[in-house]
Amino acid sequence: MRLFVAIELDEPFRNHLIHLQDALRPAAPRASFTKPDNLHLTLKFIGEVEKNKVPPLCDALRAVPQLNEFPLHYTGIDLLPERGPIRILAAAVDGGDKLLTLQSAIEDACATHDIPRENRRFRPHITLARAHNPLPRSIRPNILAASQPAEAAQMPVRQFVLMQSKLSDKGSEYSVLYKIALL
Repeated sequence: MRLFVAIELDEPFRNHLIHLQDALRPAAPRASFTKPDNLHLTLKFIGEVEKNKVPPLCDALRAVPQLNEFPLHYTGIDLLPERGPIRILAAAVDGGDKLLTLQSAIEDACATHDIPRENRRFRPHITLARAHNPLPRSIRPNILAASQPAEAAQMPVRQFVLMQSKLSDKGSEYSVLYKIALL
């Protein structure tokens, strides 16, 4: 099973990002935009896990320290990587210290099940589009202009989820396997 840990988006936040995607389409016509139902904030990509190892992983995630609810804020457009051709158009988000603490605790929980830690610094973002053929950096100003003025958007984070990703010819399909409340 191909798994990851994520924060699902509430409807108003998701709608904000859908409007943002619509504004970005003319500036990045060759990009493949994320399906609205697939918009989420990844906290930890796990990868392939045998089915019998999922219940103990859920137990480890349930043991993540409780942080209580916290706000998640949209902070602007992120074009990745920072240097060179653009491969990902993303919504940058901020959840303050609680988001960083949650993500770190999830890394720790996964590490107890021999899931390798991420080597890169956690950069909270929601992928809006991918460019299978990288976009030239020269269109960066057009993308940034298309995303302005961006209204402020925020949502309360009350839980995180263990998700399964199934790849098909229609793209990725995500389903929630387990929910972990933060309250």
